[in-house]
Amino acid sequence: MKKRILLSLVSFFVMTAMWATIAEKYQMYVTADANGKVGETATLTLNMKNQNFPAMWKCIVALPEGVTYVDGTIAAAGARYPEGSNPEFSATVNSDGTITFQGWTSTGVAMTNTDGVVATFDVAVAGDVTPGDYEVVVNSSLLTEVGGTTHQWTTPNPFTWTIEEGTTPGLRGDVNLDGSVDIADVVEVLALMAADTDPVGSPGDVNADGVIDIADVVEVLSIMAAQ
Repeated sequence: MKKRILLSLVSFFVMTAMWATIAEKYQMYVTADANGKVGETATLTLNMKNQNFPAMWKCIVALPEGVTYVDGTIAAAGARYPEGSNPEFSATVNSDGTITFQGWTSTGVAMTNTDGVVATFDVAVAGDVTPGDYEVVVNSSLLTEVGGTTHQWTTPNPFTWTIEEGTTPGLRGDVNLDGSVDIADVVEVLALMAADTDPVGSPGDVNADGVIDIADVVEVLSIMAAQ
């Protein structure tokens, strides 16, 4: 019995040491150069720590409630990609609200083996988010080296991100910025939709979900009804 217990303890400590070693050598994590602002968009940074030469990475990011990924904004950043690597990305919003990010390079071309930025992406902070500290968590990270060797770890990697009051709070739903929320704002949202206006920083993205669409019209009508 004592021998079995001893073997179990040894196995536990060996596995713990192995996971610690992996975490020291391979990680994906989020950082931010600036605090978020209520009702505004912000940029978050995806970072990768690796000792060998990966050609693909993948991770799942959980954002705080009221913070959403702005579709199509993930892009290469930093000096991890050598000339000719042609980095590509995908971002899939899952049913639970998390986002699966993936990045890869041309066949046979590796990213550098260091610790630093691989991509950035934008998020929209809803107008009803309470200022404070929130966690952005990276889960289920996976890294595949040139040649096929894969490193995977499932331990959550949280980043504490501060969200502050917006710098230009204004009146929510006042899309035409005339100081009131009325049918003119509905017309303005429809005009922005027709013009395919960039939602980043636009008052037309009333619900701050990263797009200007019919949902923003509904949001303006809801605000009008509640007045």
